[in-house]
Amino acid sequence: MKKITGLFFAAILMVVSSKAQNVTEMIPKVMSAMGNAKTMTYHFYAQERMHDGKYSKSDVEFKVIASPLKIRANAKLPQTAQLMYDAAASKEVKVKKGLKLSLSPTNSLLMKGVHNPITRAGFATIKKILETSIAQRKGEDLSTYVKVLGTVNFDSKDCWKVEINDADYKIINYTVAAGETSVWSIGKKLAISEYKIKELNDIGDEVKPGQVIKIPSSYAKKTTLYIDKTNYLPIYHKMEDEKGIYEIYEFKELKLGVNLTDADFEL
Repeated sequence: MKKITGLFFAAILMVVSSKAQNVTEMIPKVMSAMGNAKTMTYHFYAQERMHDGKYSKSDVEFKVIASPLKIRANAKLPQTAQLMYDAAASKEVKVKKGLKLSLSPTNSLLMKGVHNPITRAGFATIKKILETSIAQRKGEDLSTYVKVLGTVNFDSKDCWKVEINDADYKIINYTVAAGETSVWSIGKKLAISEYKIKELNDIGDEVKPGQVIKIPSSYAKKTTLYIDKTNYLPIYHKMEDEKGIYEIYEFKELKLGVNLTDADFEL
């Protein structure tokens, strides 16, 4: 009787596990979870491949209110600084590094050693990247390019390991459209890496309408995500391009629904 009960229980677990790992059901839940992550704190670690082929490391403690966007960052790497961004109050980032400054989020001083500006803290950017990738394959079965490779323990959390492969990834020519004056407007529109655009063309931030530049057809050739089983949030991202690993982002000690006050955002 015990043997039968044990087999029955094991069968139930297999059915539940199989259902939970169905990508057609999982991905909408992941998208919803990212959209519903309103307030959070986390310790952010990153490795990003720079122009010289070496990897720059980031170590930042974040406090984030998603809407209206409000961010407090205590950065230890690649440079030590305190930063605060309040979209409702200003388009600039307040910086405390010995002295206090107000700078554009994409100012070269703030972008030294990183791919993305502080204003992309939270899950909104990865959500847009995934949405754009899926939209490009409209009508295709998700399971043909999104695979669940099993489970992994990350930051003491049980996670699904999900791999997204873009078989059509390539470097293409792009004609800068009217009104596009910087790589940031192109990256935002197409959900691709601005740093990658600059690297491919050996240019700075500025571009001119009509200019032909090289861009990646999508953000990554292969994306690996660890999805926390308790809340469906991707707490680990690994992006790979034609050269190999491009970015690794880790969200550790993530806490959601945190009551954040004005005092939490003071420099």
